[in-house]
Amino acid sequence: MYEPKTLHQRTVVFIILPIFLFLTLTGVFGFIAVRNVLVDQWGETALAQLEKAAHNIDMQLNRPKQLLSFLDGMSKRDFETGIHEIIVDRLHQIQGVTEINAEWPNEMGSQGLRMRRHILHRSKNEKNTGKVLGVTPPLYEVAVEQNNVLLSTSLVNMEDEIIGKIELYLDFEQLIAQTIQSKWWNIYKAYIVDQDGHILAQTINNKEQTAQHSTKQFGQSNALEKKTLAALSTDESGIVFGKGIPPAEISGFYRLHQAPWTMVIITPGKKVLQPLIKFRLAYIITALSCITVLLWFIRSSFKQTTQSIKQVSTAADELANGNFSKPFKVSTKDEVGDLLHSFNRMTSQLQRGLQLQKAMEIAKEVQMTLLPQNDYSDKGITASGVSIYCDETGGDYFDFIESETHPGKLHVAVGDVVGHGIGAALLMATLRALLRVRVQKPGLAAERINDVNRYLCWDTLQYGNFASLFYLEIEPNNNTVEWIRAGHEPALLFTPANDTFTELLGKGLVLGLDADIQYKGNTFHLTHSKHILIIGSDGVWDLENEQLERFGKERVKEIIRNNHHAQPAQIIQKIIEEVTVFRGDAEQMDDITLVVISLEQNSLANNLSSSSTLSSNKSIKT
Repeated sequence: MYEPKTLHQRTVVFIILPIFLFLTLTGVFGFIAVRNVLVDQWGETALAQLEKAAHNIDMQLNRPKQLLSFLDGMSKRDFETGIHEIIVDRLHQIQGVTEINAEWPNEMGSQGLRMRRHILHRSKNEKNTGKVLGVTPPLYEVAVEQNNVLLSTSLVNMEDEIIGKIELYLDFEQLIAQTIQSKWWNIYKAYIVDQDGHILAQTINNKEQTAQHSTKQFGQSNALEKKTLAALSTDESGIVFGKGIPPAEISGFYRLHQAPWTMVIITPGKKVLQPLIKFRLAYIITALSCITVLLWFIRSSFKQTTQSIKQVSTAADELANGNFSKPFKVSTKDEVGDLLHSFNRMTSQLQRGLQLQKAMEIAKEVQMTLLPQNDYSDKGITASGVSIYCDETGGDYFDFIESETHPGKLHVAVGDVVGHGIGAALLMATLRALLRVRVQKPGLAAERINDVNRYLCWDTLQYGNFASLFYLEIEPNNNTVEWIRAGHEPALLFTPANDTFTELLGKGLVLGLDADIQYKGNTFHLTHSKHILIIGSDGVWDLENEQLERFGKERVKEIIRNNHHAQPAQIIQKIIEEVTVFRGDAEQMDDITLVVISLEQNSLANNLSSSSTLSSNKSIKT
């Protein structure tokens, strides 16, 4: 199926072509309608002319027939008084009567005369033998012999015995003289034909004299005559069309009442439909002129629109390649002007968006550099971490900080700033900077976090931002771990020796809400040769799949249990793989941060303080 590809093609297909088809169809149907009207008008006029001519001939035939009808029922007394002779004298006085032959009965007795009420067929041996044409059957006979029309009737008595005859001859040429002198007779091809199709009179070449007694048979010249002959044998009057549009010829016919003759005229269709043909030519010229003007108008109207759309299309292609063009000049207030204005706004916003995207990519690179670039491994401690942001930047944070004053001591921090995106990333960078500066100064773990919280509150109290933090200090020299939980998720401690998980709990408010809060440290001693410590953000266990199921801590524990012999980086990779499969096509709604620390000690302390001893299968609480 053809589909226009350009605006010009769409204009032609959806505007010009429908208008052209509409005008064409309107012209065709209008031509047919007007043609029918003109043909009907011509038919009415032609039939009126034929009817008038036929009426004139019928009147001339009817006069002698009326006089002859007086003989019907004439009595002997009437016959003796000579009424029949008076009727004959009257017949002689009728114009066009050329001869009268009468055979009267010698005696009528008391019976009267009456005319035979059926057509009398003449014998071939009788005088004036000719073609018999019934006139007002069944009363009379009519025959055309040379220039005469014969009307004959038989006189019979009451016993239906022929006792006399009257023959009346009329001049045929004089009978039709008024007709052939009519203007229409010489304009059209005209005929007088009998019921068998014999031509009694006709015009020759439209301008020559009338030819009588023609031996030509009507209906043999062409298809129209044949069609007309078939029509006049069944109908008294009508119009017949020839072939073609407009028809090559049109005929009209009308049958006489007093004789079995039919008047026929034939005229070229172009002559009848000449006004319509002129109208059709004028319509075609007008339609073509209108279409030409319409095309010019549409082209002129759409030229600026097309150029504007083409400019927008070119600019859009350049924009797709990263090239920004100058803003378009908007000179109209129509839809095209709105399009150009909207495109200018879109280009400006897109340019700003690309600049912001580049800035976000730079921010992401900067933020990634703030996270540890390598895993930590020293004195039986191996630590690895990962942060996966749901946006370009995020608020999750983890860090491994080596103490400058106590070699071998490791500071571990896992934080989660409220929200995500560039705002959370900036607050995370601030928290990282405060923490890294403070841990290198003397003091206990609680004192360090108190100072960090106080400094952070100076930046967050105005906007209400905050961050959770799990801070951990590992001292390998005395096999102790001290932590502070500032509103963060508890860490998980897995001991492979007895296959137990312990949650590292502790009281403490999130950072950035209250500058006067005092945090307390929690301490425990390592009692076995190996421990696995897992610190994560809620983006791991709270992650949901398409069925809105949570990943949960139990799945994390199962992965740790099955992979505790592996390195921390491998354990993290396994957890991330399981999380990705579990999430499926669901969108990641929060940042994911995970830190895994493997603790292996060669010597263990013999005595445990009462406040820090870990019991298997129990959570440490302070």
